[in-house]
Amino acid sequence: MSIHRSRIASILHRSISLWSIPVLACLALSLAGCSDAPDDSSPKSTATSNANSVAPKSDSTTTAATTDSNSTSSSSTPGAAGSESVADAAKAPVMATEPATPAERATPDAAATAPTATSEPTTTKPAKAGRAPIYVEEANGKELIAAALKRAQRDHKHVLIEWGGNWCGWCFKLHDVFHKDSVVHPIVHEEYELVLIDQGKNHDLMLEYGGADRQYSFPHLTVLDSTGAVLTNQETGSLEKGPQHDPKLVADFLHKWMPEKQDAEQLLANALATAGNEKKAVLVRVGSPYCGWCTILSQFMQDHQGVFATDYVDLKIDTMRMVNGEQVASRLEPQGAGGIPWMVILDPSGKTLATSIGPGGNIGYPYQPEEIEHFVTMLKATKNRLTDAEMESIVADLNAYRVARETRK
Repeated sequence: MSIHRSRIASILHRSISLWSIPVLACLALSLAGCSDAPDDSSPKSTATSNANSVAPKSDSTTTAATTDSNSTSSSSTPGAAGSESVADAAKAPVMATEPATPAERATPDAAATAPTATSEPTTTKPAKAGRAPIYVEEANGKELIAAALKRAQRDHKHVLIEWGGNWCGWCFKLHDVFHKDSVVHPIVHEEYELVLIDQGKNHDLMLEYGGADRQYSFPHLTVLDSTGAVLTNQETGSLEKGPQHDPKLVADFLHKWMPEKQDAEQLLANALATAGNEKKAVLVRVGSPYCGWCTILSQFMQDHQGVFATDYVDLKIDTMRMVNGEQVASRLEPQGAGGIPWMVILDPSGKTLATSIGPGGNIGYPYQPEEIEHFVTMLKATKNRLTDAEMESIVADLNAYRVARETRK
């Protein structure tokens, strides 16, 4: 399916029920230095977590959050159902659509983490009434990081972990900068997978990534590359200016640790060379970070990479984030594409063998039955070793995603 110029992407927000606030816990945390509300007068959180100096263990349940809306989704609109116009796709990000298959679970690479300390977690308490929590109760930090790493590998991003809790007013303040500041938000959305993890329940995990020899204040940031290796840890007090975080300082930090830009021309040359050596074709997908159907197509290709790798070198061209992305896309774009994502299949010399332009126009992500049929036609015309059973499995999974999506509606 594709998204057209008539569609305006909507932004979805998750919310969960609020907790009541125990008066004694509130007083204890105020003494510890972190406000339970993100008002302008709240002090910086300075609760400590190193092995030699920790706050009393809390009897209350702590929370941990799922990743934020760094991925995108969309609904079908008139015309080709699974593509977006470039203009609309660049307007604003929206909440990620669930992938067609479950995300793989994994644990952090032991070589990329520091030894686990045995200190007790910091006392936590529920968020102040009046604002929905941003850290989701009972979420497992290892699982959140594993899912974020998979998306980071898919989209050439880094993982940005925001350790904290719903009791921490400064965590809400930084969260607002990440999502509402006109300069900071695009950097977070385009270059990072943002993960909010409650430091109380996941205290030992935080020490693995941040080290046991530091004094923690919250929010605390950890940046990982797409393999899970720790790139940096950052206390956020130095990013503040007065009663809030300074967007310029935050943006400077994010720019410093974001992934190196890829060159689309070099990626294409490498893909064609690999295709020649391995007697394969190159399946080129063109999209942008603000295109929901592009994200869904990327997820489908990642989930089925073993099957497609039999005959294809999969190449994603991002017109917004890549150096020479627009130039490569312009050169390869088939007549009638109209929106993103679109696809072309090339032989090792760069000759176009098939495109996503079907009888009804650009199929984008193959969602409707006629779009799936054209996608199969593309594969049949260019495959070499893919079996009939593998082709049938691709069709079955595309249909299953449509049925599941329609059922959720």
